[in-house]
Amino acid sequence: MAKLAPSTNGSYGNSNGWEARWVRFPHESIEGFANLHEFQIGGLLFTGITGKLKTVPGTLENPDEGYRSRFNKEDEVAKPGYYKVLLRDYNITVELTATKRSGWQRYTFPKSENSYLIFDIGNQLGESGKVKDAQVTYNKDGTLEGYVVTYPEYVKKYQPDGDIKMYFFAEVNKKPLAYGVFKGRDVRENKDSIRGVGAGMYFNYRTEANEQVVIKTGLSYTSIENAKRNLRTEAREMKFDEILENAQDSWEDEFQKIKVTDSSLINKTKFYTGLFHSLLGRGLSSDVNGQFPQNDGSIGQVPLNPDGKPKFQVYNTDSVWGTFWNLNQLWALVWPTYYNDFLQSQLVVYKNSNWLADGTANGRYVSGVGTNFVGLMIASGFQTGVIKDNLILAYEAALKNEIGYIDRKEGAGKIDLKGFVENGYVSYIPVEESNWRDSPEGSPFSVSHSLEYAYSSYAVAQMAYKLGKLEDYKLLMKLSNNWRGFYDESTGFLDLGSKMENF
Repeated sequence: MAKLAPSTNGSYGNSNGWEARWVRFPHESIEGFANLHEFQIGGLLFTGITGKLKTVPGTLENPDEGYRSRFNKEDEVAKPGYYKVLLRDYNITVELTATKRSGWQRYTFPKSENSYLIFDIGNQLGESGKVKDAQVTYNKDGTLEGYVVTYPEYVKKYQPDGDIKMYFFAEVNKKPLAYGVFKGRDVRENKDSIRGVGAGMYFNYRTEANEQVVIKTGLSYTSIENAKRNLRTEAREMKFDEILENAQDSWEDEFQKIKVTDSSLINKTKFYTGLFHSLLGRGLSSDVNGQFPQNDGSIGQVPLNPDGKPKFQVYNTDSVWGTFWNLNQLWALVWPTYYNDFLQSQLVVYKNSNWLADGTANGRYVSGVGTNFVGLMIASGFQTGVIKDNLILAYEAALKNEIGYIDRKEGAGKIDLKGFVENGYVSYIPVEESNWRDSPEGSPFSVSHSLEYAYSSYAVAQMAYKLGKLEDYKLLMKLSNNWRGFYDESTGFLDLGSKMENF
């Protein structure tokens, strides 16, 4: 859940929903360090400054307008579980690390009469879309808590009644000399709470040279109380360096599951970087107590084992389009528990919304590429013996994903499935008429979608056969052969014209 990283242009918006705005390599200034980075999710940006108080991020062209700072690439260190950079404008070194559900930021300040921590909660950040609401409160015990609610473009597109909620509970190891709140450039001193779009808070300090101030932050998608619980459970009374060591050990444990004997450092760097990405792409959305955000906006509960721990973790995901080429095999061989958790995560969405989702952000539909390969992924999990729980529900969901088109929700993908099931192909609708969106009448991707649906039908057919669902097997196998009508022997290519002639 906690994916801390610098943001160069996270406040610059994301008009279509797919232009992820976080870090651009050529940019030479950082606006701050967000705690959450996920597909269609992002928020809770913190940073440190010295000198004059600034409460807006500023622009790439004129960084002096806000709290952003210039930096040099040679001052950056980035490793699994750790990030470090020098903010040149303020001579502040920032270090980041994390547990699964808590973010840790350490600021090493210069000697200054006016050092600040900035907690920018209510501004748009990265993929997360426009802010609907936000709040931040400084408690009497010195802790900080709040939330932000955003409306990402893909949620708006596929589930217009949805939004994304992010909660936090933070502790700072140094008491401020002064504090206040802000909305944009509107600053209010000595006020301990503020709510609304743009809400934020600042802490003012007097620092000695190389003095370190640490922010440890519990994160949750369900409540402030669970954010606090996540922090207390995972971090206890640990220090930054202990958290860092644990984070790096955790990643090393995962990497050690596959050992490479190639003598080439370049090859091994490429391989383990790919391995890192294959595990980082899906982020936790459930808390330590098993609570998680549902598709309908309610809070769900993962069943608990006798020891009181959740039976599985719930994950966010963008579209799983293409995972059958590589990730399904990798996860089944090396991370079967992770694979099972991911499939169970898809089933909780199915139970709550009656459809498997093409992609989810905190349970909300965010689709991705308009198809839906979760049924195929379930079939793969079944064939490899990965999925053991909720097998009847898993088959029901996979079958519906391949043949169900009545009242199908756009966020479930395959909205053009009707033609494939009834006629053997998805009808073609030109881009200028469809504006790149599928519909029950067809798609601008008619051939590719028809081929994809044939392949996933075949995969689920094998699951049906092994489960003794022979009528389903026959239907799915018939659908899996729909690709044949597209093949033009004279050219060796697949096209819709051939489909019309062959069927």
